[in-house]
Amino acid sequence: MSFVKKVVKRDKSEEIFSKEKLCSSLVQIGTKEHTARHVCNLIDQSIENEVSTNDIFRMTRDYLYQINPDLSALYALERGLSALGPSGFAFEQYIAAIFVEMEYQVQTNVYLKGEGVEHEIDVYAEKGNVVFISEAKYKNDFKLKTHINHVMYADARLQDIRRRAKQEGDPREYYMWVITNTKFTDNAIHYAAYRDIQLLGWDYPPFINLMKLISEKKLYPVTILPSITRSILKKLAHKDLILVKYLISFTVDDFMEQFGASHRLARKLVSEIHELMEGNVI
Repeated sequence: MSFVKKVVKRDKSEEIFSKEKLCSSLVQIGTKEHTARHVCNLIDQSIENEVSTNDIFRMTRDYLYQINPDLSALYALERGLSALGPSGFAFEQYIAAIFVEMEYQVQTNVYLKGEGVEHEIDVYAEKGNVVFISEAKYKNDFKLKTHINHVMYADARLQDIRRRAKQEGDPREYYMWVITNTKFTDNAIHYAAYRDIQLLGWDYPPFINLMKLISEKKLYPVTILPSITRSILKKLAHKDLILVKYLISFTVDDFMEQFGASHRLARKLVSEIHELMEGNVI
């Protein structure tokens, strides 16, 4: 017989631990149902009453890592994205890195003239005759949603920029993306469906969303590495090393000399990077 256990959330409020809720979250990232059930049972048996949500997260991530590093990375991804800001990286930098990986010419924080006003663009990505201008909506609480007002504002900016481009005979095609590390409200999604504007969120659109794009192309932020420390994250941010794949050539000595890691930590980081990117154990 299992006893009811309380979980302490980050805001210090409490809720009843739900094994089904945990299992559902694991299935959503692609964990097979029997594997998810196995992990959830291990967590249920391991935790004490009034355990913190952070402890549950770390235990679940560690169990998944033993099974499959990719699953562990996907489970950590939502929190990893929300950790970009506090870690010294800007969400705009991360989105720019994704566009670079898709072979766009990219700039961040540029200014474009519209018919009425000048606009600061978070991420400007150009390829051939197409220009993507992106609004990057970052939230450090991944449970918050991005609302319709952000989408309507982005739409108005796009139309102003397009009118100016047409007046100047600019032949390029301009498109607006609103990209967030969280979810969109239903109203935001419904509005965008009737406008020439693209949304990219944690789970939207259903078949090409941020989670799937990152996992399929392995564009993981360095914040998801299990052994990464705040000190090293700050040094990585200073060097614009925002993707795990940027670290694949770094050796144990590199982490010790450039980032001040201990030998033990450096070995763990190199191992985690190679297991995640290549499936190789170092």
